[in-house]
Amino acid sequence: MPLARRTLLTTLGAAALGTALRPAWGLSDGKPAGLDLASRRDRLTAIAKLRGATDSRLVIGYVVGMRYAVPEHKAIPMMGILAATFSQYRRISDDAFEARALEIAHFTDPATGEPLEKWKNPVTGAVVDVPRTRMGPSTITLTADGLTVANPSGEASGLKLNHVFLPPVVVGDNVWITEQINVDGPPGPQPFVYNELTTFHGSKVALDDPARATLPTLVQYQSLITYRPWMGFGDTPGHTIARGSGQHVARLEDLPPLYLELTRRLHPDVVKDPVAALAGA
Repeated sequence: MPLARRTLLTTLGAAALGTALRPAWGLSDGKPAGLDLASRRDRLTAIAKLRGATDSRLVIGYVVGMRYAVPEHKAIPMMGILAATFSQYRRISDDAFEARALEIAHFTDPATGEPLEKWKNPVTGAVVDVPRTRMGPSTITLTADGLTVANPSGEASGLKLNHVFLPPVVVGDNVWITEQINVDGPPGPQPFVYNELTTFHGSKVALDDPARATLPTLVQYQSLITYRPWMGFGDTPGHTIARGSGQHVARLEDLPPLYLELTRRLHPDVVKDPVAALAGA
């Protein structure tokens, strides 16, 4: 999944945490302490470690959350979200990584947690089929500025993706890097508009360790997306919002049990051999 993504975090860090933020590059005695996050190369390395890995190992990140309908400024729970992204990275130059990524998401009943095949729209009452969500495998290029997708899939297919990384925020041993995604579709009766923020959090000490290719990153996800045709809203005005939390794990067995159960049932090839699924085999 996967939960798009500068100024907001800086404001949040100073106001909500009540802590003065030091510059992201954190000078000590006039010399950079560990990775110099003002350097494009070091910032890219940090992003790769938090988002994926600086070597070719399999990286698995998941998010558990909820999507809400917002027809008249009030958030109404729609469905739970269980999403995970499987990826592999490799550095292709001083300024870029290339990655293969595959995302699989499941939608669940907000009250029972059971997987949804049919869903009753809480706003219109329409009963609709819930589609399966599998995006990729896609090849992406990652730089210090953002990422580009070679062949976008799903509803983003054929649309322009605007992806940027916001400036890192560092407080003590905490590092947050947020990625922002915006996709604008063509105008029409049901335009496609997608806005996403995903924040990756890790330890600065661990990030600075040259022996570590990846971190047990914590993830926060927020998005604002227009109603999709399959949701049964018709011409009802409004949009959806979502929130989620998760982390990176080293093994399939560390994924949430329900996610693993549903993926084993609906996408057995991924559970059997995620690396082969990433390769498109």
